[in-house]
Amino acid sequence: MPKSSPPANRRQEVERAILRHAHENPEWGQARVAEALVRKGLKVSAAGVRWIWQRHGLETAAKRAAALRKLGPARLNAMQKAALARIGARRGGSLEEPGGDGPLMGREHLLAVAVREFSRKGFARTSIRDIAQAAGIQPGSVYHHFASKDDLFVAAHSAGMREVTHLVEAALARSRDPWERLEIAFTAHIRHMISGNDLTVWTGASLFLFESTEIQRQLRAERDRFEAIYRKLLAALPLPREIDRSLLRLQLLGALNWTRTWYRPGKRGAADIARHLVMVLRTALG
Repeated sequence: MPKSSPPANRRQEVERAILRHAHENPEWGQARVAEALVRKGLKVSAAGVRWIWQRHGLETAAKRAAALRKLGPARLNAMQKAALARIGARRGGSLEEPGGDGPLMGREHLLAVAVREFSRKGFARTSIRDIAQAAGIQPGSVYHHFASKDDLFVAAHSAGMREVTHLVEAALARSRDPWERLEIAFTAHIRHMISGNDLTVWTGASLFLFESTEIQRQLRAERDRFEAIYRKLLAALPLPREIDRSLLRLQLLGALNWTRTWYRPGKRGAADIARHLVMVLRTALG
């Protein structure tokens, strides 16, 4: 740690938070973990994250995944299982590939930087050169991971959709009551629209942006999987026969994603907003 380290209790808090991320989000790179902790008021650099990882033998995605696997499936939650599956898929099914997590971190870092640039300038006004400059690399290095700006957009959007989908699915495992499950889904959805990481927030905000037809086609699979959650939730509700559940689903998704536009911190949280929306629905439709 640098010489100007914070007090011991603060360092311990930061270390616990870093280790918690290693268990909850093993595929996240050091830069992304550092950014997430800084947003929560914990001052730490990417190098500081890696230093803690090294102390605990967790400096690669493969090692973090291996530490989780040692816990056994019974002790892993749905989010952790999903993370292990994603790491396995990215590494061709092997969590023990040599080479550390350099390629994974490089791709992940580029996605995070691209998302910030897309959010700041818009897709059309953001160039590969802009993204490379913001990432501190040469433009040619971006093409090592992505063939084009369109490919980078699709990869970032798909990653964000997968993350939000896994988070909502994991939250839903807590309940069987149909109305309560809808409120849980709303809460998880809204929370990651207004206070999630850059990737999930941007994904929700750009969910219905129209890009090229080809981009829309490539994004369809992840979007369909996410919408399928709401299809099942609405299918389980005791609604009047005249209610068009497909139309209701689209209206609800529009309302949920619009939260990102009007929400202001300090008044109502995600759970309050979700509870109110479900109360209105139950009153009007029940």
